[in-house]
Amino acid sequence: MTDTAPAAAPRLTDLVRSAPLSFLGTVTRVGGTSLAALPAEARNERTAVVRVDQVLHAPAAFRQLGGSEVTVQLATDAELLKVGDTAAFFTRGMVYGEGLGVAEVGRLPADAVRQHVSLAATTADELPFSSVQREIRDQDLAAHAAEADAVVVATVVGLEDLGLAEYSEHDPHWWRATLDVSLVESGGAAPGPTTVLYPASGDIRWRAVPKPTPGQLGLWLLHATGGELAARAPYRLLHPEDYQPAQRLAVLRERR
Repeated sequence: MTDTAPAAAPRLTDLVRSAPLSFLGTVTRVGGTSLAALPAEARNERTAVVRVDQVLHAPAAFRQLGGSEVTVQLATDAELLKVGDTAAFFTRGMVYGEGLGVAEVGRLPADAVRQHVSLAATTADELPFSSVQREIRDQDLAAHAAEADAVVVATVVGLEDLGLAEYSEHDPHWWRATLDVSLVESGGAAPGPTTVLYPASGDIRWRAVPKPTPGQLGLWLLHATGGELAARAPYRLLHPEDYQPAQRLAVLRERR
């Protein structure tokens, strides 16, 4: 399906990257807040209570903020606001308890995002900036693939615990996966079987790294193995993005 979303301006893309929460809002109060957790010295002309008119992008827990009021600590380099002003606010969390307090990362005029709001109402997108977030994910995939030593489409045909000695709680607990490579998109890999190391540990340092499963087909972004581990397998998985559904190959090719 073709994405008909309007192209995101670089400024908008940068703001969505840097701010976990954005919304269209109207200022209802300046210089005060009901948030007890906000220090008294912070309650000044750079503190505004804003009614959330529409959430633009947000983590799942904050997608139902529409109609509620949040306290916004305005950025030090941003223009001051007055009651009745509307804008698109880009924020990160600051205080969460009896209410929500956020710190402003950036701001755009409300008219600058109206096209995204209008289009979202006619598509299956849950939020107006869903298309911007897809664009960011696609950009990140292309950038990460460019840094990989091999990019292949392959199926997992074998898994093996290397049984290496472990001496700390952060040890990766290396396993070796055998991949049957059906397509080489880039790099020095060859069609047929190749082996890849991956950390099976659930430690926070390794938790997000892909853990191959038997029969798993996908797009694999592989990194050359160095040091003593190079004798165990030519490649390894190191990043959360190193596994992608095979269909993402089409996106990657569009970006090259």
